[in-house]
Amino acid sequence: MALLLSFAFTIAYPRWRAGIDWRDEGLLAYGAVRVMQGEVPHRDFVSLQPPLSFYTAAAIFRLCGTSLASLRGLGLSIFLLLPLLIYGVGRNFMGPLLSFAAAAPACILGLPYCYFVPLAVWQGIAVSLAAVLFFVPAVFSRLQWLAFPAGVLNAVSLFLLHDQAVYTAVSILVLATGLGLAQGDSVPGTTLRLALLFWLAGIAIVFIPAILVWWRIGALPEMFRQLILFPFTTYRKTSSLPFPRLMVRRPVLQTAVVLMFYLPPLVQAIAALYLVQSGISRYFRRREAVLCFLLVWSALFYLQVLIRSDFTHLARTVPPLFLLTAFGWSIVCKKIGDCRKISSTLSTMFAGLVVSFLWLLHSFALPDVTRANEHLTLDRGGVRIEHAHAVADLVQRLQAAVPPERSILVLPYQPMFYFLCERRNPTRWNYLWPGDQTARDHERLIEEAERDPPAVVLLAQQREVAAFAPTIIEYLRAHYLWDGNVGDIGIYVRF
Repeated sequence: MALLLSFAFTIAYPRWRAGIDWRDEGLLAYGAVRVMQGEVPHRDFVSLQPPLSFYTAAAIFRLCGTSLASLRGLGLSIFLLLPLLIYGVGRNFMGPLLSFAAAAPACILGLPYCYFVPLAVWQGIAVSLAAVLFFVPAVFSRLQWLAFPAGVLNAVSLFLLHDQAVYTAVSILVLATGLGLAQGDSVPGTTLRLALLFWLAGIAIVFIPAILVWWRIGALPEMFRQLILFPFTTYRKTSSLPFPRLMVRRPVLQTAVVLMFYLPPLVQAIAALYLVQSGISRYFRRREAVLCFLLVWSALFYLQVLIRSDFTHLARTVPPLFLLTAFGWSIVCKKIGDCRKISSTLSTMFAGLVVSFLWLLHSFALPDVTRANEHLTLDRGGVRIEHAHAVADLVQRLQAAVPPERSILVLPYQPMFYFLCERRNPTRWNYLWPGDQTARDHERLIEEAERDPPAVVLLAQQREVAAFAPTIIEYLRAHYLWDGNVGDIGIYVRF
């Protein structure tokens, strides 16, 4: 475990405070500020993520100060925790070497590609892994009460990232069912039933009060619309990215990245074929039940990349895949255990391929931190970015032009300015995206803005916004005067 932490820290040290994400990081940071000011996610501002991540970030701001450095500290903590959680889960099924092999890739893939921003997805992954870490020993030992904290964590993860929480819960049910059907060294039925009862009790003790609270304060209907209806009716149409094609000429490093999209279904298909063969031969034991659990968990997580197929979305789906691959390899090694030379040779080749592949990804896909060489000298800064002095000058210019009691409006999707400038957004929308909002939504945004008229409007991607939100451009022309550009951002001042 010390080796895992050392490896992870070596990757993280030069990067954890380098770069800035004007979009999603800004959304999390400013959403946490709105929570600290008494606003309620979904009810008072629109969010495509469940509410708990904003409260987690708000708690970090309360404890460590309101800055991007504090937020990255949380991200660094999650990053260092993830390989330890994967290792801990793996040790229930495998020896220390294969558990290490399952955990090591998490030191490269994941948060380093997201500037170590502790987005809801990474908070959810950590809590889901912790839930499994508690549930597995609950069914493999006499400590069935461990399933209770597993259920609590499963319910908590539901309010961090609901789809991942559901995938983990389904996988836990698959594990319990598989163990119930397993032959030979199977787990007693009474043990499984007691563990499941503890698990369900843990879920209920968090889920039911939380739902009652959200209903009581009027947030539940909007949560349903924004978290359940919106992804099915709108997001898959407006934010989808095509699955990368393999048969396209690319440089070697880019091909290695594209191969990552095909690796999970390949590993899952091999595991599925083995399970089918085990079922046909009526040889389904505890080992096969665990493999079935890891297969389902990995496959369900992989669903997240089928709609939006970019590398950052892929990286968040692979922790269960690491466990599936390592455990599957342990089965292969046992099958050829009588031939130690063959087993050792294959294991060495496998380890060499994995290390080489991860090194290619490390060399190509990790964000370049050499250009993030200037410290952002703002009260809410604490990170290194390129052209930090220009960003600081713009923020300070806006702070001087807009009194603290006035608002600003930033369009279409740079909520980081609200956070850095310490000026509020007068609307429920922290972003605009083609197709995500209707013409009526644009009218409501204008109505909300006019109830608290922004002193300044920042508008990037002006042609794109004019194409999908012409009403907002007309509103700007009617009430604001263009005052110049900073990069591609137009500055508009109220008449």
